[in-house]
Amino acid sequence: LVNMLKKQKEAKKLYAAVCASPAVVLESQGLLGSGATCYPAPPFRSTMTDPSDDKVVIQDGVVTSQGPGTSLLFAISLGEQLYGAEAANRVAGEMLVDR
Repeated sequence: LVNMLKKQKEAKKLYAAVCASPAVVLESQGLLGSGATCYPAPPFRSTMTDPSDDKVVIQDGVVTSQGPGTSLLFAISLGEQLYGAEAANRVAGEMLVDR
């Protein structure tokens, strides 16, 4: 998994992580910049540089999200990165997700 993520980063392709994964996997492997988000528990946040309180953060081809309760916003954000804002907004509306 880590090798795949590193290849994605090197190729400037999208990759993402949710819950503790941004802190446990991405940060520990140097795959995360400052300002990302993760599950809002001190043991995870303390490993990150300037963690965000936002539910979803998109930066430099990396999408991070806080956890299970933010999964729909995470998925819609990934859809937006892959298919554009119009498609993401349409899907969000059809799913009754406030963005």
